[in-house]
Amino acid sequence: MQIIRQLPPAQPLAVNASVLTIGSYDGIHRGHKRIISELKQAAAQYGVPTAMVTFYPRPKVVLGRTKITTDYLTTVPEKLWLLEKLGLDIVAILPFSVEFAQTPAEIFIRQLVDTFHPRELWVGPNFKLGKGRAGDIPSLREMGEVLGFRVNVIDEEIDGGEIISSTRIRAAMGTGNVREVTRLLGSYPFLQGTVLHGAQRGRTIGFPTANIAVPPEKLLPANGVYAVWIHIGNKRYPAVANIGVRPTFDETERTVEVHIFDFSEMIYGQTVHVELVERLRAEQKFSGIDELMAQIHRDAAQARKILAAEPLRQSV
Repeated sequence: MQIIRQLPPAQPLAVNASVLTIGSYDGIHRGHKRIISELKQAAAQYGVPTAMVTFYPRPKVVLGRTKITTDYLTTVPEKLWLLEKLGLDIVAILPFSVEFAQTPAEIFIRQLVDTFHPRELWVGPNFKLGKGRAGDIPSLREMGEVLGFRVNVIDEEIDGGEIISSTRIRAAMGTGNVREVTRLLGSYPFLQGTVLHGAQRGRTIGFPTANIAVPPEKLLPANGVYAVWIHIGNKRYPAVANIGVRPTFDETERTVEVHIFDFSEMIYGQTVHVELVERLRAEQKFSGIDELMAQIHRDAAQARKILAAEPLRQSV
């Protein structure tokens, strides 16, 4: 997969046509996956590559429509990992700024045409871009007639009578309902991060943990204990994770700690991939180490049981 971070790209693309989509694509949920699948089919009919344009940071953040900057369902590296797994050919992650937001829609579309030469442009039903958000679907269709592309408006995916959206998924993450999130995504919600040295408390009580450094913009589920799969290299291991502030030790910094079952390798400095399967309980404060250890044993037994019965799922 070819990655572009500016327009025009530093090295011109060796393509003379494509099928192109533009959108936030945060989380890469079932609706996004359907779009990408159909995009690939259309591109195959033309015999051209697929291309996606997305932005970071989110326009809503830059333009002040939200002050929340820690609720990305996928970080940039996670999004690129997912899109490569899904088989996209070209992805442009463009920096979004207040200055960029002043670019007239026609100028930006001409930049896209000069770069990707789209046969088709795929957008959502409420799509708008450019200065004053003037680049709506009717104006895009007018531009397409002049510049040689067709606009394809994508239907939204419905589940349970409601649109599958990143907003809906964030709400489920906020309650720790990762089973619901899995259903909406079509795959487990996950996080990627580097294993760092921690306080070593888990090791002293017989439950060593991998302390995962997660980028600050990443949305984590509600604090609590979760049954998880952890991928290290090409291997997957069952594990139990605690996400929270460790109130028994009167700490305030939010952390992600993963105890990997029947595992003793040193993995400091490695990047790992953690899939959230099911929330076992909320985080709670215990009266002391003995009460905490007893609960950890119960959590581990419950996580083992859940994961042993879990059907094999693809990561995407």
